[in-house]
Amino acid sequence: MAQSFGKTSTVGQQLHHSNCLACGALNNYSFHIPSTFNEQKGEVEFSYQLRREHEGAPGHAHGGALALILDEAQGVLCHHLGHFVMTDGFSIKYHKATPLYKDLRIVAWLTSARSKRLYTKARIYLGDELLVESKIKWYIIPERLLERRFSAGGNPGIMLKDFLEPNRVRAKEIRRRLRAEKKAAASS
Repeated sequence: MAQSFGKTSTVGQQLHHSNCLACGALNNYSFHIPSTFNEQKGEVEFSYQLRREHEGAPGHAHGGALALILDEAQGVLCHHLGHFVMTDGFSIKYHKATPLYKDLRIVAWLTSARSKRLYTKARIYLGDELLVESKIKWYIIPERLLERRFSAGGNPGIMLKDFLEPNRVRAKEIRRRLRAEKKAAASS
């Protein structure tokens, strides 16, 4: 039976303002990234197709476009886990050129958490082939700064804040369940 966590988020557009470069519905230049949170796995995963406006080398994605996708997937993951964050350090490894107009699979997951930092990884695949991967270290922004910094002028800070606590509760339950599943699998 599905748990009820209150007002939890499942897609990045619930968490970001409509002018966000990565997912904003009203931004003409937005990538319109459909990042989806998978509660079963505790990960963000989605499919995406890069288009002509994302081109670097002919027929292939620009590295900056790929970095934006990976940053968005991992940042939204942190929000889905109940934290408002800011990128502290970002590393990326380009394994192969990423073609345009192909269905890519993007996956992002949490690797560890500290008192004021989160650490995530993400990958972009074409089928089973790994094209790009990244790691990000995130600074967790205290909620008092979220309110002060991002709630003025109709900014979405308050909207995001509405999701943070229910998302944290959900994240604890997901981590508990995943640990139990791992322990059961190890004892089998």
